[in-house]
Amino acid sequence: MQQDAFTAGVQPDGLKNKSDIKVLVCFVLSHYSQPLTRKDLTDIFLDRGLANYFEANDAISSLLKHNNLTENPDDNSLHITDSGRFIADTLYDALPVTVREKSLDATSKLLNRRHSSQLNKTRIDACDKGYNVTCTINDGTMDTMSVSVYVPTYNYAALVRDRFLDDPETLYRAVMAQLTDTPEIAPKQKKK
Repeated sequence: MQQDAFTAGVQPDGLKNKSDIKVLVCFVLSHYSQPLTRKDLTDIFLDRGLANYFEANDAISSLLKHNNLTENPDDNSLHITDSGRFIADTLYDALPVTVREKSLDATSKLLNRRHSSQLNKTRIDACDKGYNVTCTINDGTMDTMSVSVYVPTYNYAALVRDRFLDDPETLYRAVMAQLTDTPEIAPKQKKK
């Protein structure tokens, strides 16, 4: 008997029962070797409206209890066990394709942002009438560019920070194309 999950914040194509949420957790963890925490998974699911926060945490707890996952006490990273991998491998097609695609896309985005933030730095400083966001690009050996921009609210500052960390190369290419008058190096416009 399937039990309906609490669905506040879940998109229409999101998961509405606890069993599916457990499969989704196993599916995501089986696709990535990089460490993911409980918070990472709930952020991914909430960001895309795939599952409710409480239900996702309950699913993770149940998977841990039944040894489908283990949790590293040092960094709280979750690791899939053989039984969890079996769940992912045999039941993944029970998940809607859109849910699988959204979860993998959001996970890739999170992991890319994490990698980018290890090299590139951002700083948000409050000022008289808003915030200054400083974005610094580093090539692994030295800082190659730093840009500071004023925004009126903290929400805009966080948006600027996150967009920069999603793709610092685009900012670098756009600024260099403008400053050196070489439009051929400018990033291509993304189709919407």
